[in-house]
Amino acid sequence: MRRVIATVLLLSAAAGNAQDATTRPADAPKPDNPRVTPVVLAYRKARPAVVNISADRVVTARYGFGGFRGDPFGEVFPFPDVFSRPVPVKSIGSGFIIHPRGYAVTNAHVVSRAQRISVTTPDGEEYAARVISADPENDLAVLKVKLPEGETLPHLPLGGSDDLMVGETVIAIGNPMGYANTLTTGVISGIDRTLAFRGGVRFTGIIQTDAPINPGNSGGPLLNIRGELIGVTTAIRGDAQNIGFAIPVDALARELSALLDFERINRVVFGASVIQRHLNDGDAVFVEKVRPGSPADGKLRPGDRILALNGLAVRQIPEFTCAMLEVEPGRDVRLTCVRGGKRVRVTVPVLARPKPDGKALARALFGLTMRPITRQLARDLRLPVDKGLLVVGVDVGSPAHKLGLALKDVLFQVDRYYLTDLDDLGAALEEVRPGDVLRLGIVRGNEAIWAPLRTRKPPATRPAALPEQGTEP
Repeated sequence: MRRVIATVLLLSAAAGNAQDATTRPADAPKPDNPRVTPVVLAYRKARPAVVNISADRVVTARYGFGGFRGDPFGEVFPFPDVFSRPVPVKSIGSGFIIHPRGYAVTNAHVVSRAQRISVTTPDGEEYAARVISADPENDLAVLKVKLPEGETLPHLPLGGSDDLMVGETVIAIGNPMGYANTLTTGVISGIDRTLAFRGGVRFTGIIQTDAPINPGNSGGPLLNIRGELIGVTTAIRGDAQNIGFAIPVDALARELSALLDFERINRVVFGASVIQRHLNDGDAVFVEKVRPGSPADGKLRPGDRILALNGLAVRQIPEFTCAMLEVEPGRDVRLTCVRGGKRVRVTVPVLARPKPDGKALARALFGLTMRPITRQLARDLRLPVDKGLLVVGVDVGSPAHKLGLALKDVLFQVDRYYLTDLDDLGAALEEVRPGDVLRLGIVRGNEAIWAPLRTRKPPATRPAALPEQGTEP
């Protein structure tokens, strides 16, 4: 009798389970999985936008009384060694996509002196990339990934770093030692730190964290527990354990307008600068300044909140600047703004900007005569780089002469701008004023150095009419 009752109960339970299985909707939510922690969710949210950055470059390896050594990551300065030779080095770092069209952020030192750059996404796709601009003083660089027409990449929106708390959990994602998509966690150990490096370089307002950071993490994102970007991983203390540093995301947002200067990059005139602010309802982009006499003058006003650009929503700086980079000279930009509590629509023409004479400006400001490097020229002169501008003349008594620049030196950077031709040089120098101090990146032989140079007052006559001095190699 007990067996019969037990059998009936089992059959009833089975029938009930079967009925539940047939009546429960297929998409009913499953019970929460305690293993899916906020850290797991943050990683899943940010990982698709984190990329591996590989940079090919040439550094000097030396053999002398101190033995064989090289410096593939830091700045290279001469050593009193007996022999030296160029050695190809592949450096690995991290970065993250900030706009679907393939604009990525990393550290300036990750791509410093790179001849070729490739970006690999989490799904293993590899793309060529180039440096749009780099700011060594803030250790930030923006890359443009070469994507097929119409293809986009997952991107990571900017968060905020104005309310960070010591002790809150943070997450670092990167490629330490080449191990892709690695996650480490820790806490914020300190805020508003100052880092000092050789050459007088100082970083201020830095985030300190004990999240394990290793070579290869540089340039990757630092996230809060919600998976929001709060910083860019940049450095570690080599003489300590679990002391890492990151550039606050608000500092990145401030620098992006200069790093993504679409007027300089695309040779256009627009006339309005913008700023990003944190509001109670999220981030917003506002017009900060309008240049008198520019296309934006009379159409945009300081304080206008930009809601959309050519039909695309604008909430953060990358959405505005990267969209402007896609606008060709001669086209109109349609903007939707909020002004005085009312929504207004304005159309601003984007005008072509004449190219400055880079050769003439270099002669007038530096006392240098330069020519672009081609692969054939690099082979003929046995140069260690195949990009940049070759010094072929130095005016006696000029700032360049006083600095010690000489024939066959290669200029590859002026402040945050990388140089490949005389147009790049002209764009970097067109707004330089007499007496300004510029930071030059120079290759001499197999050495790369950075040095300050104070520009001179241009002569009264047109620089292009000056006779060339010096000799060609």
